[in-house]
Amino acid sequence: MTLDNPAALKRAFGDSCDWKTLANQLLPIINDPRSSDAALANRLKNTTMNVCEDSSYSHEHALNSGDTVSLEAFIQGKGLNVPRTLAELGSLNQRVTRQAQVHPLGNFSGALSWPLPPSNRHQRSIVTLLQGTTTQLPGLPFADERKGTLGYLLSGSAVSNADLQRPTVAIEKLLGSPKALALGQAIQTQLGGYATDSSRNDYVLAAIHLGLDPESLEDPAQNTVAGFDLARQAHWGEGPQAVIDSLGRHLLEKGRVTAHTANLGARLLLAKTAPQFLVKDIPRSVTYGSLTWAQLAIATARIEADSPGRSLNLNYAQVLAYAEQVNTTPSALHDIRQKALADWGRANGLLTGTTPTQPEQDAVRVEFNRQIEALTTASSQAQTPIPSRREMALDALKAAFPDLDPKVFEAPSLARVFRVPGRTGQFPGMRSMLDIVMHGGKLGTHEHWESADKRIPAIRFCQLFESGTLDVADAFKGAYDGAITSIEKGQQGLADYLISTLPPQDRKNLEYGQLEFFHTNDYTMAMDLFSKPTLRTRGHTLRVKTTLDGEVNIYEIDTRRATVEKQNYWKTRYTPPYTEKNLHHTEANVISKTRLFDPFKDEADQARERSPSSADTPKFGSTRSDYIGRVFAKSLDLHNEDLMQQARGVTSFDKNAATNTAIGEFFLNLIPLRSAIVNFSNGNVADGLLDLGMDFIGLVTLGAGKVAQAGKAFSKGLFSLSGVAKAARFVGAATIEAFNPLGGVGDLAAGVAGLIKKGGSRLIAKSLEGVNKLRGASASYDLLKAASQQHGAAALGTFKVAGETVECGAALHKGQWYALDVNSQRPYGSPLDAFAANTHAINGAIQAKVIPQGAQLNNVLHSAFQLPESTISGLSRNSQGVYVAANGHQSYIRHTDHLGQSAVYEVRQVTRTEEGVVQARIYHNNRQTELLVQHVQGDQWQRLGAKGGYPFPVNNDCGREIGSGAEAVLYESRDGNSVYKCYDTEVESFDINAVRDQADYLNAYYGEGFAQAFTDMGDAYIKMKKLDGVSLKDLQHNSLPVEVRALLDDAIKSMEDKGIFQGDLHLGNFLYSAKDNKIYPVDISSRSSTRFTEGVPLPDDVRSEYDLEKGDLYYDFDKLLMAA
Repeated sequence: MTLDNPAALKRAFGDSCDWKTLANQLLPIINDPRSSDAALANRLKNTTMNVCEDSSYSHEHALNSGDTVSLEAFIQGKGLNVPRTLAELGSLNQRVTRQAQVHPLGNFSGALSWPLPPSNRHQRSIVTLLQGTTTQLPGLPFADERKGTLGYLLSGSAVSNADLQRPTVAIEKLLGSPKALALGQAIQTQLGGYATDSSRNDYVLAAIHLGLDPESLEDPAQNTVAGFDLARQAHWGEGPQAVIDSLGRHLLEKGRVTAHTANLGARLLLAKTAPQFLVKDIPRSVTYGSLTWAQLAIATARIEADSPGRSLNLNYAQVLAYAEQVNTTPSALHDIRQKALADWGRANGLLTGTTPTQPEQDAVRVEFNRQIEALTTASSQAQTPIPSRREMALDALKAAFPDLDPKVFEAPSLARVFRVPGRTGQFPGMRSMLDIVMHGGKLGTHEHWESADKRIPAIRFCQLFESGTLDVADAFKGAYDGAITSIEKGQQGLADYLISTLPPQDRKNLEYGQLEFFHTNDYTMAMDLFSKPTLRTRGHTLRVKTTLDGEVNIYEIDTRRATVEKQNYWKTRYTPPYTEKNLHHTEANVISKTRLFDPFKDEADQARERSPSSADTPKFGSTRSDYIGRVFAKSLDLHNEDLMQQARGVTSFDKNAATNTAIGEFFLNLIPLRSAIVNFSNGNVADGLLDLGMDFIGLVTLGAGKVAQAGKAFSKGLFSLSGVAKAARFVGAATIEAFNPLGGVGDLAAGVAGLIKKGGSRLIAKSLEGVNKLRGASASYDLLKAASQQHGAAALGTFKVAGETVECGAALHKGQWYALDVNSQRPYGSPLDAFAANTHAINGAIQAKVIPQGAQLNNVLHSAFQLPESTISGLSRNSQGVYVAANGHQSYIRHTDHLGQSAVYEVRQVTRTEEGVVQARIYHNNRQTELLVQHVQGDQWQRLGAKGGYPFPVNNDCGREIGSGAEAVLYESRDGNSVYKCYDTEVESFDINAVRDQADYLNAYYGEGFAQAFTDMGDAYIKMKKLDGVSLKDLQHNSLPVEVRALLDDAIKSMEDKGIFQGDLHLGNFLYSAKDNKIYPVDISSRSSTRFTEGVPLPDDVRSEYDLEKGDLYYDFDKLLMAA
């Protein structure tokens, strides 16, 4: 693996390009109705794709620019299985699409978006480095600290002003600069970071963010970034661009950006903290604080929790759709929804404090659900299909004449004739069967339909027509009236909702001001003096004039564009007197006729000015907004006869039936999705399995004609049923269930409540996700084994973050544990502090844990408490090592003892200690037993005593394992003040006298009582006081001040003065304590075959050997010292 970060980044962009190309090539195959399982292999073999120049595939296969390969070859070359069925192709495409959508730089925050980001201490260390002189880098420390790393890197760079408008281009250029490379290396060295082909880039991006947002180090308030409140009242009802611009101005005022870099700085910060503001193609009606903004925030957070930066490459509808494909854990989804609802509640005047109580949260949820149901109902009503008399007539004919070619129905071959004795006549005009059924009406006495066209069954047709079987007039009229009524209600509800998306003051103007309504139609003047003007454009908007405290504002409601716009330039025209002279306007041959519109004269009180009842923001669905919605719906005049005729359609009976274009356009625009339907597979990377549509106000729907496929899509996991409102096919607009605080998270989440408050919920979720992947669904530990093959040793264990215990995977590198990225199988970041490994894998094999004999849980001895193996059949072991029943009430463990025997027990009182160790009490027949057990790994448990210790004196105080070697395991005492060294008495080299000697040496050096050697139940132990410090073997080169050498001198001399000549001189047998400013010897042993005696010198040959090894020790030690 190359550590060339710029080259690796270029290659990552090339790989992303390849994934996009592959996704776009797979779509035509998926969407082709002729595709089949049988033809798939040939299609993949014969379809080619261009390979991007800088990609890994291009380099590995020595391809030139413009070279192509088959889809089959590329899929195989990327290590993927070539799909054999269309179902497998769909799954592959979903995976490829996700890869294509994830940006190579993620969310542009680098190390800050790692699964385990740098600690606050390490982040402060980065800031200190940038403000100091230790790096020797030109330009550091900053001449102006406010400009931060971004300003430092831009100074003298090749980034142009045009590049600054494209964050990806600008950042890619900056990261490839010599300045960035040197800075990234300096930070990595300072933090002892594991070097990868992206680590320096990640550290530089983190430094950029810390420069733009130094407030992030001080536990900032929610919804703030760089000291700027994204949720301030000025943003309520505003679109995302207004917030981006406002943040840019704030950064400019703080001196952290220039006028040219303000947009870049704002977008970099939002990409990490609030990416919903950067989603593409957000509809105008989706404003901050609206219902649709809340659903966007939830969807974006779900995607970002899974793949940081992915939402930046998606448009609004795609974010809502793809969020339903993401597997969000219940606990993470709870946090996401809770935050979105709290933000929505504050923006809508339902919450005032920063920490809402549970009753307040419940009230907000109930109101949110009420409004989302009202909104989806209104949108569904507005989308009610308007019946077609033509389609109804065709359906009736097809049902009556199923064997007749439908083309015959439209053949104008029927004549209307009358026959009386001695007299026959024919009415003018030839009609088709369809004309006749659409027109309806009864034939007169002696009248018939006749045809010379042999294809037409005229006699049977006349019989059915006369009997009323083919009558569609009444059915059409009933369906039409019902549809128009539903559409009218929907338009009313949408107008009502759009008012709720406005800024607070505009909502108050409409809620409390005096109201006057104006409606406009456009007419074309006739060319003569006698004809009336003809309708040119039927008005689909309504202007509302508000007067509140003497201030006048004009708003235009337009559900077709989903807007309520302030248009105060109309003030002059909409000023009394409301005469034709003032309200009508002529331009060329077009007359705009505006009239004062008051359809509910008996509700005059609704339009009068009133005093605001409180400072609260008016709510969606208030009596006033409902009134405005009803007036708007009436202004559309949907019950007009012209619209009815348009829906009836034209037949050959209609004379001069050229329909009015204006009425036709208005009619078509009643269909919400006519212009709004969008198929996102056209020119975009999408899964292509479902068309997506978007209604007036930003609700995303399953596209027209695709609803029937939704069931199949759900079964394939494309969307979850909970994410789609059943009645209206809306994606992501479902109501939210009652909160279950920390539900599903268990004691782990309860233990990290403080960490979650500081934004650690994603860290917890990612850690657990990584641990579960490494562990495997059936505890196979395949990924952990694979990591150990690559890195020598890997483990699952715990470490401390912000004072709380977090479980994660780690890899061993040069004697130190580093967090392990599960997806890339690479270590990253700085060494983990006090990492305690629980499950080890070395060179591809899981290492068995050593359990002291007294702590072994012997299944033979406790057979009376055991349950049948079938008790846990079908259950999976969770991260605590426990099998939980489907009802969630019973818990079990399976234990495999030291003899290889397995048994199942019922457990209760499952808890996790501060050190992250899981403990439980075994129960039998609903009674508590004396057995308290502790999880070791997998299906392995060990026994504790009644008060948390083992049932034997030595083990009564044993706590977590803190180290191990070839002959012994170290355990920390429960109070943290002592250490137990438990020896393996079964190895051939074990010597109990050597154990006693070592305790004597420790007491001789540190003082009597420091250590005690004893045996218990066949095991040998040394209990000693715990020393502070880090093993010298775990320190990096050039990490210690030169003054520390004197501390080693003191330790060696002190031992020699006491007649102790260490028998095993190496760095691992010494601890360095920066706190105590001392070096402590451990594992002290004697070189002499006899017991040591102070003042008695060693034999010459032994002394010579000792001096040589001491020289080797100092040689290794000097490498740890910084250059003088």
